[in-house]
Amino acid sequence: MIEKHRRKKHPRRHPHFAWADPERFRVERMTAGLSQKQAAAYLGVSVRSVYNWETGVNRVPYPAFKLIRMRAKAIVHVEGWEGWRFARDGALVTPDGRSFQPWELQNLQLVVSLARRYVEARQPAAVPAVADKVAVLRVVA
Repeated sequence: MIEKHRRKKHPRRHPHFAWADPERFRVERMTAGLSQKQAAAYLGVSVRSVYNWETGVNRVPYPAFKLIRMRAKAIVHVEGWEGWRFARDGALVTPDGRSFQPWELQNLQLVVSLARRYVEARQPAAVPAVADKVAVLRVVA
């Protein structure tokens, strides 16, 4: 019997079966201001489940991590915005802790254009083309 070369079947990883890092889950829970008991009630799981997720005994389901991040007012859905979040007063907080109020961001274009004009004004003026044709006197000693 002739054996056909068949493609090996690899188990596919379902895109919804993503897992979150236990330490990041713990940090986000604490940022949200939730105890393990409060987080368990918010997520609809037992306190033991939250404890096991944070200690690494069980893997953290990504939907649970995502809910906690949203509770912590983090920006969740857009790539490149990891670590950014909103403060309770509405300010946008960077990953390194700087915060921007809404009025600062609304006037950002004005600030940048003023800074650009300032830099342009401080640059030395261009030398006129006539100055290139002027003879230079040399002092001979």
